[in-house]
Amino acid sequence: MKKTFLFLLSISLSANVLFAALVVEKSYPEVPKGKTVYDAPDPLPSGKHGDLIWATEIKTDIPGARAWKVLYRSTDIHDVATPVSGMVLAPVGAAPAEGRPVVTYAHGTTGLNRDCGISRVDNPAKDASFYFLSDSADDMDSGIPGLTEMIAAGYVVVATDYQGLGAPGFHQYLIGPTAARNALDIVIAAQQIPEAGAGKRAVALGWSQGGQASIWAGQLADYVAGSAEILGAAAIAPVNALEQSNIEAEMRAQGKKLPMMMTAETTMAQYALTETFPELKLSDVLTPFGIDFIKEASQHQGSKHLGQALNYMEAWKGPATRPDPQNQEAWLKRLEQLALGAVPARVPIAVYQGDDDYIIFPAATEAYVKKAREAGTTIYYKHYAGAEHVRAAMKAKDDFLGWIADRFAGKPAPSK
Repeated sequence: MKKTFLFLLSISLSANVLFAALVVEKSYPEVPKGKTVYDAPDPLPSGKHGDLIWATEIKTDIPGARAWKVLYRSTDIHDVATPVSGMVLAPVGAAPAEGRPVVTYAHGTTGLNRDCGISRVDNPAKDASFYFLSDSADDMDSGIPGLTEMIAAGYVVVATDYQGLGAPGFHQYLIGPTAARNALDIVIAAQQIPEAGAGKRAVALGWSQGGQASIWAGQLADYVAGSAEILGAAAIAPVNALEQSNIEAEMRAQGKKLPMMMTAETTMAQYALTETFPELKLSDVLTPFGIDFIKEASQHQGSKHLGQALNYMEAWKGPATRPDPQNQEAWLKRLEQLALGAVPARVPIAVYQGDDDYIIFPAATEAYVKKAREAGTTIYYKHYAGAEHVRAAMKAKDDFLGWIADRFAGKPAPSK
């Protein structure tokens, strides 16, 4: 009888241990029951920029990877704390003692409203999917270029949605310092998911809007000093807003019609600037129709839809842009503040540009490269004949993967 009792007790204890192992809490804060990762607490909990608020594991088809959606604390250009959503992807298995290298990816233009975060599409943890290609199933550009290769190389890959795309808040579109902080803070947030094994060494990578964010991350690398070591920044067709604006103004003066997406993205940027800097007003640069359009359309439409809608509506209602812009000194001052190269880069930079890009003018990119070189930045520039905006991102993949690998390997950065 005694032996039977001890045997049953042993089974009971083993079962309890197994049950405890099954219900044990994750090693990171999980999304509360009944909430999604995008439902930021209000008010935000006190803490530091880069603090992980919560995370939830998601499915990914990338071989040998696991993935999480995250919500973390960041700041904007005015040092105001803000919740930001994004993704963390890491190789399966144990990480080295010093942690895995991290690539922080900053995505291109998707829109201004909360549905436009790249983590919000179906199956978001994937390789790049471009809206204009026939195999795209999403309403916007999504995914991460070179993701499969970076996971295979042993990197943790993080991707911010940016402030206001996913989590609550207004998206400060093309406000490079804000986007850079968002891209840098998610590196710190990833370190707080032990299963990811993220280390401190990181490289920034971005395309288009994200190319601007990536370069700004290199310019603001000291923002995460002590928590992360930024080794470099790679940018594909980065937005250089001041030079873009100058070229657009020249085209308008010559009576040339701007490409549809350029007009839409300029209008989005003007809206974001007026919401970020109180001395700027939409009435300075837009007609009454243009003001009504951007305020309404940006609530519902991604950037591609918005561009198509604006093209249609202008044929009906007339131009969205004023022929006689006002308050230009104040606008110029802000554009100069946000221009690439306004702050010297703290790290090596690589820039990739398509020669036939009609969204980001090669001349605007080359103006930044020239300015950076004159300031003493270690910068590598490569351009691609026959490539426009999307194909530049596709053609640059092998080049930026090699450049990133060299940064983690400690090789001298090229400058040419």
